[in-house]
Amino acid sequence: MRIYLNQESSLALMRYLRSVGGKDGIEAAACRKRLMNDAIKTTRDIEELDVSAHFLLEHAGQPIHAFVSERAMATRTKQLVTHVFSREIPFGSFLDIGHGICICTPQYAFLRLGAKYDLIELVKTGMELCGTYSRWELPSATHSKRAQEDKGCTFDIPPILQARHLRLFLERLKGHGGVVKARTAAQYVLDGSASPMETAVYLLLCLPKRYGGYGLPKPLLNPKLTIKNPSGTETIERYPDLFWKGPNIDVEYNSDDKHSGEWSRYRDSRREVELTVADVRVLPLTRDQVMDAEGFDEFAHGLRRMLGIQKRAMDASWQQRRNELRHSLLFELQRETAR
Repeated sequence: MRIYLNQESSLALMRYLRSVGGKDGIEAAACRKRLMNDAIKTTRDIEELDVSAHFLLEHAGQPIHAFVSERAMATRTKQLVTHVFSREIPFGSFLDIGHGICICTPQYAFLRLGAKYDLIELVKTGMELCGTYSRWELPSATHSKRAQEDKGCTFDIPPILQARHLRLFLERLKGHGGVVKARTAAQYVLDGSASPMETAVYLLLCLPKRYGGYGLPKPLLNPKLTIKNPSGTETIERYPDLFWKGPNIDVEYNSDDKHSGEWSRYRDSRREVELTVADVRVLPLTRDQVMDAEGFDEFAHGLRRMLGIQKRAMDASWQQRRNELRHSLLFELQRETAR
């Protein structure tokens, strides 16, 4: 017997496994079964799994949400809620992580989460899966200054999905339920975001006007730049936050002084000097600027001019959509900072 976790429980467990083991945490064999005819359907079945399975399932959320193959097997208790999955399992949709547990692959979880998430939440989830952070905080985690701002996260971990592979997977499942919404969201998913705040800044700047964004071209997120140090004596590697190649513009998200130590501020300043000397135009951006709608408006219009993008009319309906987008992207970050 196996338990096939649905998209929500799979995402919760993936977040935990990424935080404790990085990419290795969820590397597993693809599930090659065609049907879920061996699916666990009761809490008594779960009790028969081994100790390791019970430990893993503690991190899959409560109640656990799982799939079964027939409506007659459906159940709803405080510990387990099952959902009918009567079709054949699409190849590449589940991973067998051992101990009788199968989880949705990141790309299949993304597809199925579209049934519950709105478009912006779905894009945010895609950015996390393709980024180097996880919305799970280890009790002993101390991840430099960003841990003070983006509470509830683990940072500096490998991505478990590539945006290109996500789009290819969704193209292969053309006609599958929810795929149209997922493919729309996947258009805006980029690789390489290092934090929820970087994701928010990118989406605010670059989502189309119809979603409340400023419609700017997509940047590269944290690409590797090989440059000379200011004295020209050695080659160094730097990773600009949001980088527009061509005009060589880097938006550097820096913590506000109240959140940063002296060493962090020195390191940020030195990094900006190194990039500027290498002919990269650096635009520092602080949390206070992001959180202030009018201040961020000015920042976005200034960046637009530097990118050579013609100004577009922003009417009252766009301002309403902008406010809704800001709430979707920033409300949770504000609340986490207050904790």
